[in-house]
Amino acid sequence: MPFSRGKGAPREGKSRKAGAGKRIAALLFTFFFAFCFSFSGKITMAEEGSNSLRLDGVADGMSVSLYEVAAKQEDGSFALTQDFASAGVKVDGLSSDELASLGTTMDAYIAEKQPNPVSTQTAAGGSCQWTGLEDGLYIAVAPVFNQDGKLMEYSPIVAYLPYTEDGNWVRDMRAQVKAPSEVPQDTVMSVYKVWEDGDGSGRPQSISASLVQQDSTGSRVYDTQVLDQDNNWSYTWTKLPQGYSYRVVESQVPEGYTQSIAVEGNKTVITNTKSSGQDKNSGKGSGSSSGKLPQTGQLWWPLPYLAAGGLLCLLIGFWQKYSTEKKA
Repeated sequence: MPFSRGKGAPREGKSRKAGAGKRIAALLFTFFFAFCFSFSGKITMAEEGSNSLRLDGVADGMSVSLYEVAAKQEDGSFALTQDFASAGVKVDGLSSDELASLGTTMDAYIAEKQPNPVSTQTAAGGSCQWTGLEDGLYIAVAPVFNQDGKLMEYSPIVAYLPYTEDGNWVRDMRAQVKAPSEVPQDTVMSVYKVWEDGDGSGRPQSISASLVQQDSTGSRVYDTQVLDQDNNWSYTWTKLPQGYSYRVVESQVPEGYTQSIAVEGNKTVITNTKSSGQDKNSGKGSGSSSGKLPQTGQLWWPLPYLAAGGLLCLLIGFWQKYSTEKKA
């Protein structure tokens, strides 16, 4: 007697076919969603909306000025704003330590150049807040002030807006500022120039370093000195008036270099680093550095295409398998 599948076999085949159809429909829907998502080019959350910044722990009545150092570009990089075009600093893909270093550099730059802030807020209830901020790199700076006969100062706050946290975009930043510290009353200040430019080809013959004097009434350039090989790229100011805070800044960053400033006690080290082709004073660069979560503005467009391509391969393979089973 010929072998017979029995009455239950056709029903089982229909069930198997129905299940396969559902799986194909699910894969098609996922593929369509990923393909549509890929047209955005960047994460949608990073493109829409405005940002806010709130600083807590600020003494009531203290005026805090917010500056936009760099604006985010369409390609996800950052470009120095007009007021900071001559700062000669790197602004793309900075780590936490690099942001702190940038704060020191920009604090001195602001004291010398006195650019216009986005706005200045007076602290109330221990806080300052800014809203409606465009995507960019910002620094908040408070002036030095007198307290109980001592000269005090806050550390600057530097931040990307928006920023990433656990892979998600955050547009509303709330930060606790450090307690103000007493300004050392040194009568001696030294500056040292360090070059990071290989064999030194293209290095200028000299640079100018300005000593900026600050108190509760404002800031002013106290003195400017030329640094070159003759003085071993260094200078020391002596017999400085007390009652002030002092900062040293490079008056003009050489073309093709970036600058960073490090301060330890009464010693300031200004480092000039030769720029690469993608890291110029304009601030346009390579986005976030490798090995980290994507930073503000980094392009995510390859991910949807890769995901869609992978799903398409799975879909083709599943369809071939289904067709083979159907013929059998």
